[in-house]
Amino acid sequence: MKFAKIAACAAAAAVAVSAMSMAVSAEDISINATLGFTDTTWEHQDWESAVEVTGDGTYTLTSTNVAGAIDFGVFVVDLNGMYAAYPEATATLDKIEIDGSELSFDASKILYGDIEEKGNFRIDIFNMYSDTNLDPGVNTASPINESLSVTFTVSGLGGSADAAAEEEAPAEEAPAAEEAPAVEEAPAADSNTAPAATGNTAAVSIAAVMALAGAAALVSKRK
Repeated sequence: MKFAKIAACAAAAAVAVSAMSMAVSAEDISINATLGFTDTTWEHQDWESAVEVTGDGTYTLTSTNVAGAIDFGVFVVDLNGMYAAYPEATATLDKIEIDGSELSFDASKILYGDIEEKGNFRIDIFNMYSDTNLDPGVNTASPINESLSVTFTVSGLGGSADAAAEEEAPAEEAPAAEEAPAVEEAPAADSNTAPAATGNTAAVSIAAVMALAGAAALVSKRK
């Protein structure tokens, strides 16, 4: 029975390691997606409005700085550094809204990728200096009175904050805390598992699992 209890603790710790690894992976993803916009007169511009991309999912970037523009000269979204760090990741334009009303576009004419070869993933909606100028996929003569919003979906990053939260749930339900007294009978386990209480990395958690397994073997041998 003691061996079974220790084995249960080891299994629970393994689940915790897996959940924590997923959480760390999601937390490490931080990409700044910025708007690049100017009208043809260069009087109304915005190169700073941004939204943080933390994993796969759908995001909306909104700007009120371009209010007053009567047309599009440059209209892009740059996911800074995403192409360099995650070359397999992509982003797709979902929706454009002007003053709260949706603006139609031809999805086949939107350009994507590391267009400027700077390691950024660009959604090129319209740019008077790129190929989209030759065959626009959107009505560039669209005045903006109050706001401009762009909604896009990112995929291929390999993690998201929502997914990490869902993976953490099973670890909270594991009965590791209730079975902890069984581990106290093995002195070696106490010295090896102490760092796990203060450690914040997956490596320390894995060491705790190995220590529990060793304790199980010790109890079995004594019996």
